[in-house]
Amino acid sequence: MFCILNIGSIRKGEIQESMFYKRKKEPTRDELINRSFAPKNNSIDIMLLFPPTSLGVDYAHRYGKKDLGNLKGDLIPLGIASLAAYLKKYEFGVAALDCVALTLTHDEIVEIIRKRKPRSVGISATTYALPASTALAKRLRKEFPNLLIILGGAHANIAGIHAAKNITSVDIVCCHSEGETVVLDIISKFSKHNFNRETFLNDISTMKSIKGIIFRNKDEIVKNLPGDIIKDLDYLPLPARELFPIERYVPLPNQYKKLPLTNMIVIRGCPYVCTFCDQAATTARRRSPQKVIEEIREVVKKYGVKEISFWDDTMSYHKKWMIEFCTLLAEAKLDVIWSCYAAVNTVNQEILHLMKKAGCWNIFYGYETGVPELAENIKTNRKNKSMEYMMKVARWTKNAGIEVRGSFMIALPGENPELAEQTIQDAIKLDPEYAQFSITTPYPGTALYDEIKKGKWGKLTTEDFSEFQGWNVVFLPEGYKNKEEVMKMNRKAFRTFYLRPRYIIKAILNIRSLEDIKRYFIGFKALVKGFV
Repeated sequence: MFCILNIGSIRKGEIQESMFYKRKKEPTRDELINRSFAPKNNSIDIMLLFPPTSLGVDYAHRYGKKDLGNLKGDLIPLGIASLAAYLKKYEFGVAALDCVALTLTHDEIVEIIRKRKPRSVGISATTYALPASTALAKRLRKEFPNLLIILGGAHANIAGIHAAKNITSVDIVCCHSEGETVVLDIISKFSKHNFNRETFLNDISTMKSIKGIIFRNKDEIVKNLPGDIIKDLDYLPLPARELFPIERYVPLPNQYKKLPLTNMIVIRGCPYVCTFCDQAATTARRRSPQKVIEEIREVVKKYGVKEISFWDDTMSYHKKWMIEFCTLLAEAKLDVIWSCYAAVNTVNQEILHLMKKAGCWNIFYGYETGVPELAENIKTNRKNKSMEYMMKVARWTKNAGIEVRGSFMIALPGENPELAEQTIQDAIKLDPEYAQFSITTPYPGTALYDEIKKGKWGKLTTEDFSEFQGWNVVFLPEGYKNKEEVMKMNRKAFRTFYLRPRYIIKAILNIRSLEDIKRYFIGFKALVKGFV
């Protein structure tokens, strides 16, 4: 009944928009691969690879089920998109292959390299993708012994020594630095050695002059000084989206309203000290509101984008910046909606109403838990203050007409099943439109990882980094008997939150378009398969 009533309220324009997006013919994969190349004098100085491993590929492994359906969830890897744009600015030939979106196998990558003959390759690696990235590097070294191989990305940045020691196929690891300036320095000096790998790597004085890298000098691992941070982010060119298969990027069902959608980042670094985060207490810098509006104009005009997903850890941490940005975006009348991540203590009623006026429809708050002692153990109380304060901000957000997504963590340091139950009840009290329950994962390079390695809180159950995905049990707190007890509690969290009659009715009443119906159906199907 509720569903029928609301379907009747769907606007004709929304139906046409959804149908148009579906009818639009997608280029062939070969055409998309060709799009990835921007040569200089018919040469590719560096090929940037987002390797064929992604969050969302292995949902069967996640919950022990055979299939949760195609949930999508991949968007442009902005790191290599920004890096490609920066290198193009300095007139180097670049390629940027998102191997996940293009569904490229290692064999296919090898054949592309054999055909296109790049002078160097940069492989991006997250912690959970490290084994796959390592295997790819090993394969490329075997096939192309004279190819310069560079490793970058999140894992390399926070655990570079580990990567350098264990991935012998890689020549250079980018660590504790910003990729744009470091890779530009590498490729510039590589070019002065006529792109000869052996000559370049054997020039130890040159290698030691490159800030932000780790390399081998015979049997010695050499870690250079950290790279300089980019203070003025407006200096960076806009990400090279033109190199990527835009047509293939679709967010998870609960993370969008309209398509086409693209992601953006306006902030680097984070002022907060959450112990589980690899960005904790890093220097926070912002692009100007004007520069962000410029990028939004570009993606709307060039790609017909109707929605922006801001991927900053906490977009709203600087209140004055947020007020100016929302004011300018509302005045621009670009007919685009957006969502973002925010810390609870960074918004107030004025800012939330401005965000709504500027097109914000959804905010993702990192609640994690409302249990005071658990929040203290991971230092989230510094941004969330208290359960009472989180509930007040949730009310403000909903009153402004903005949906709430919330993240919660199971198996926190100091947690036991009884305290986990409290976290689940906290989620119900906060009542976000969507709740994410992740299993605590202490990534290498974080304060939490270091604490656990020193014997605090519990023990790691594995150091196979492919398991570090946020849904596997890699850390067993002292309050739990075994991994199975943690998994059971995680499943219970999803069931308890999502299968409430109140939640189901609210979800039905929120349906406003055919796209909503599609998203809800995909999400509910995955929930039933995974937890019921």
